[in-house]
Amino acid sequence: MAVLAAVDGSPESLAAARWAADEALRRGTRLRLAYAWPRPQHTAPGLPGVSEVRGRALGMLAEAAEWVRANHPQLGVDTELLHDHAPAGLTAAAESADLVALGSAACHGPLGSVGLTVAAHAPCPVVLVRATPGTTGSREVVVGVDAHDPAGAVLAFARKAAMMAGAPLRVVHAWTPPATWKARSATDRALLAEAEEGALVELLVRDPEPIAVPDVRRARPADALTDAARSAGLLVLGRTGNHLGPVTRAVVHRAGCPVAVVPR
Repeated sequence: MAVLAAVDGSPESLAAARWAADEALRRGTRLRLAYAWPRPQHTAPGLPGVSEVRGRALGMLAEAAEWVRANHPQLGVDTELLHDHAPAGLTAAAESADLVALGSAACHGPLGSVGLTVAAHAPCPVVLVRATPGTTGSREVVVGVDAHDPAGAVLAFARKAAMMAGAPLRVVHAWTPPATWKARSATDRALLAEAEEGALVELLVRDPEPIAVPDVRRARPADALTDAARSAGLLVLGRTGNHLGPVTRAVVHRAGCPVAVVPR
């Protein structure tokens, strides 16, 4: 198994490849660089146009691999040309990967739609990376959870990511008050807030390593997670089935740091 990064020559994909190289080093595994190129079904390989397109694709892979080898000579790097459209080809390639890194073009353009599609269907975690330089050092890993319905795989991924990066772990549980909030007494509101905080603390004491900072916020989940991610090196979110919920979609579009989408 290895870390897989999609390459298409865009600044976002190059940022993803660089992030993936660092992640492969942290995991002690190989890096796979892939370019998805659906060769026309009724075109022979030697006809004009096809060879040129294939050559450009191989050139992009070679350029990305050269950068990785120059900056991480100890890292094993493989390149591959996927003869399929990007969403299908990358989702299939993810079957034999520990993790997939893709460039994220926010909510605009085809790259963004490819990233969202792969993040919704890949069997392994998918990390969406912006073209802006990634964070370095010990900036914290932030994970969004529902303390009343926790996803063990999501929290486990975040814990491992924090330990490998030597970074603090912040666990965010956001909740919105009921419609009767304003009509309730101050005591009732305090008890409800205390219950939300207690649910998160109870979740974290089950597995105390690494030490996590509990962060309970009375806010819409997308707003709370986007705000928490402002100083994060990685934001971790969950996915149910082959579906990205509205919170995950909103945060992916708005967060400035890499966002990991982990199957629950």
